[in-house]
Amino acid sequence: MATRIRLRRMGSNKRPFYRVVVADQRSPRDGRFIEIIGRYHPLNDPSVIEIDADRALHWLMVGAQPSNQVRNLMSKVGIWDRFVAERPNAAAPTTSKPERPVRTKMSKKAQAKAAEAAEQRTEAPTPAEPAPTPEPEPSDADPEQAAPAASTGSGSDETASETAATDVQETPEG
Repeated sequence: MATRIRLRRMGSNKRPFYRVVVADQRSPRDGRFIEIIGRYHPLNDPSVIEIDADRALHWLMVGAQPSNQVRNLMSKVGIWDRFVAERPNAAAPTTSKPERPVRTKMSKKAQAKAAEAAEQRTEAPTPAEPAPTPEPEPSDADPEQAAPAASTGSGSDETASETAATDVQETPEG
């Protein structure tokens, strides 16, 4: 039977006090318990913390696991330090949990937008590398020389339309 040392809430509305109890971990918070080993009154000034050290150490040695709040209370009273001094390897697994990575929950639309943005970043050139410039197509007349000829009116209409078409660049988006 796995046992826990935890708080059992008592008192009226907005006036709680707690009993420190040893209970089966499957029983409800304010349900059946094995033994009362202390009490905690948080509303008094200063807070009242009374825990029977002998019984608490006994239950800790037997394998009862304290809740986080009870462990904090035991540390304030000094019971937890005595337990760690007697059995440091038994206290190690309960004090630290492995860190889990933080995951953000995203809707399907947000996931699609993020995937699209990542795809665009991979297609875009990096700032360290300049964008490749398109090579001009070899032609009989140089486009720079054809443009002044078209502006003076001495060239034909076909060369003016060709230079206008070369100035417009198509984007990869379509």
